[in-house]
Amino acid sequence: MNKKILPLLGLCVGALCLLGLVMLYSTAFTAKDQERVHAQLVYLAVGLVMAPLLVRLDYHWLQRRSVLYVLGGICLLLLVAVYIPGVGMQVNGSNRWVRGLGQPSELAKPVVILLLSAYLCRLNQWKAVMWKPGFLWPLLLGAVPAGLIFCEQDWGTATLLLLLTLTMLLISGARWQHLALIIIGALPVAAVLVAHNAVRLERIMVFLDPEAARHGAGRQVWQSLLAIGSGGMKGHFLDGSLHKFGYVPEQQTDFIFARIGEEMGLWGTSLVVLLFLGIFLVGLHTMKHARDRFGQFIAAGCTTVIALQACINMAVATSLVPNKGLPLPFMSYGGSGLLAMFVCAGLLGSVAWRVKTHEDETENPVHHQVSGVQLNLSLNR
Repeated sequence: MNKKILPLLGLCVGALCLLGLVMLYSTAFTAKDQERVHAQLVYLAVGLVMAPLLVRLDYHWLQRRSVLYVLGGICLLLLVAVYIPGVGMQVNGSNRWVRGLGQPSELAKPVVILLLSAYLCRLNQWKAVMWKPGFLWPLLLGAVPAGLIFCEQDWGTATLLLLLTLTMLLISGARWQHLALIIIGALPVAAVLVAHNAVRLERIMVFLDPEAARHGAGRQVWQSLLAIGSGGMKGHFLDGSLHKFGYVPEQQTDFIFARIGEEMGLWGTSLVVLLFLGIFLVGLHTMKHARDRFGQFIAAGCTTVIALQACINMAVATSLVPNKGLPLPFMSYGGSGLLAMFVCAGLLGSVAWRVKTHEDETENPVHHQVSGVQLNLSLNR
């Protein structure tokens, strides 16, 4: 057990959840808004019970083929179930929800991490650089659910899953030429898809010039920038902000970072960045000192999905990237998204709980040295 790194993970996650709950309460003006706060409290309670249980669970149990088949099968079934009348729900033209279960795309994040980790840890050094076993087959493990999510009109989560998959392949030692080939081939396909999708094309145009579209399609991003800028260094606190009164749409989910910027200022947004940086550093430390390759890949996947989603959300709120519609981990409103992040944090904590101790390294220094060299080779390839 690591007595230093695990409490840091819990502190960062807990602080983000508490801050997100305060921001959600700050925007609760109607009875529906208050219902959101109560629902978020329930989700937080479930997550705070579930995450410690996952930490205590030996993550090696999740490497069993039977467990992986069940998790993968349930994930695919739910991703297809969103199209079944009476089971799936269509909101704003998108089929993303299953009645009573939330968004299956959120479940796909930890499931894809476990499937990729179990597959990649079994590859030897030679197969890891080969096209089919080291790149194509594991790529499909992430591309299939990403494709189903893409068809749900959730392009942001689909892109996140693909980036997660490519990152884990890069860490496993896949050839960078294979990665470059996929990226180069995907760029013209993405350009054609955006050109034939009015909503996404409009988001690109807003990103290029948000001020020109501030009264139309770019109102959300423009008001987000105004909210963050008006917060200054110290912010206006809960009773002094103005943009929360309907100026920033979806401020409880995709644009909660704008709420933090206005009410807590630069100090608040910097705190959020530092908390996510803390989770990222915990993930790197855990990946480096994990007992085995399965733990290394779990730590790498969980760290990537939390850090990458946080970066994309904050970049959207500050108009650094086009609008993707991804929630801010542990802070945005949403039960399935919050629980999925708690699962990732719990899995990361499970690996961190069982990292190599100084006694382990002393007992078997040769094995530790070889493992470290192999990990460095994989990271540098």
